[in-house]
Amino acid sequence: MKFGVYLGLWDNKILENSIAEYIFKTVSSIGYDDIEIPLNEPKNIDIQIVKKLSKKFNINVTTSVALPLKANFMSENEKEREYANEFMKNCIKIANSIGSSVLGGVIYSPWGGTNIVKTTQTFDFLIEGLKDVSKYAKNLGVRLCIEPVNRFESNVINTADEGLSLIEKIGSDNIFLLLDTFHMNIEEKNIVSTIKQVDKQIGHFHTCENDRGVPGTGHIPWKDIINALKEVKYENYLVFEAFKAPETLKSASIWRPNELTHDAIDSSKESLKFLKSLM
Repeated sequence: MKFGVYLGLWDNKILENSIAEYIFKTVSSIGYDDIEIPLNEPKNIDIQIVKKLSKKFNINVTTSVALPLKANFMSENEKEREYANEFMKNCIKIANSIGSSVLGGVIYSPWGGTNIVKTTQTFDFLIEGLKDVSKYAKNLGVRLCIEPVNRFESNVINTADEGLSLIEKIGSDNIFLLLDTFHMNIEEKNIVSTIKQVDKQIGHFHTCENDRGVPGTGHIPWKDIINALKEVKYENYLVFEAFKAPETLKSASIWRPNELTHDAIDSSKESLKFLKSLM
């Protein structure tokens, strides 16, 4: 397994070279293999800066996204469905351009929307939409990963079971699940059993404590999780997903950030040291 850390622990954009260089240099010096870059607002990411710094500091890049309000594959409004398709394809193109082999997240409905209309027809819209963008992603070498999130962030895909069911209906070999310990702690009966159930369909993995703090500071069963990931032969990234950027804190409803991740550098060091100690 390889280790990554989320850009949002420092910032939510890469537009200014000196700030971005500081982040990439810090992530590299701590010992991470990867930095995960959110594409929620694609205009906030300078592709050339990312490519240059990724090469300079030998840091791989992964990407994630949460669909905005009007990008809704499940909408009865055709324009919103078209916008979701266009938005996703643009994110896939950016992911490919900056060398990311994975794009995961809330890629099935607008993030934060808990009143999405769920009917046979709207799920058919979703299946059709994701089938199309998965083909586009496969042609560009980008693996798509559906992230089940908790009930307060979506009413569409909350559990791994729901995610697997959707993948089966899409019928693509280029869509997997992104499992996140924070969300699983809320929605799954047993995190370890869920990992074993998803098995080879795990395409990406987010590590975060039960309160969104540093792994090892709460009650998530980390040793059992690592053993389960080894059992299913998961070899991709474990990304420490934590938040310090003000915009990200607000959108994720984190009102006590200093208690959860008191310092970006110290928190990322503690997370990496702890997770590596379990390998």
